[in-house]
Amino acid sequence: MTGSRKDHDAFKVSCQRIKILLFDCDGVLTDGRIALGNNGIELKFFSTTDGLALKMWNKSGLLSGSITGRSSEALERRAAELKFDELHQGIARKGDVLDEIMQRRGLKPEEIAYIGDDLNDLPVGTRAGLFFAPANHHPSIRPYADYILNASGGHGVIRETVDLILGYKGLMENLIKDFINQE
Repeated sequence: MTGSRKDHDAFKVSCQRIKILLFDCDGVLTDGRIALGNNGIELKFFSTTDGLALKMWNKSGLLSGSITGRSSEALERRAAELKFDELHQGIARKGDVLDEIMQRRGLKPEEIAYIGDDLNDLPVGTRAGLFFAPANHHPSIRPYADYILNASGGHGVIRETVDLILGYKGLMENLIKDFINQE
């Protein structure tokens, strides 16, 4: 485990408890770059491997969503395509949103995994059961992350996280068989 604060057995148990995967958008679901064009056009680039991972996550009966500081139509559209259970944009106090999600969904901190890349993610990441950081995270959050991913933001961060958690939950083999057996 790259940069893990937990030993392997504790990490495995933590993965098995997860019921919801939450993540930041810019720097996690995207590479953090924002293209601003004329007439208010904003472009973000999303990884198709992350999209497939979220489809596998949903197929496994687990919840997903984003808590992000910026608002964008691009994320709203991507969230609809991938059927996020939670989408919270333009959030200055991410920890408050986490509290609301936990209360509304009856979740405990140990049932939450969060992926974040910078200081504004610490109010969620430090309270989640598992806190993942992309390879290109800001160094200030490293001491708080449970796992440093090999992938950089926008380049398979969600996929790597989903593969880890679903693998430790024992769900990957059946998902792979479902792909093989498609007609």
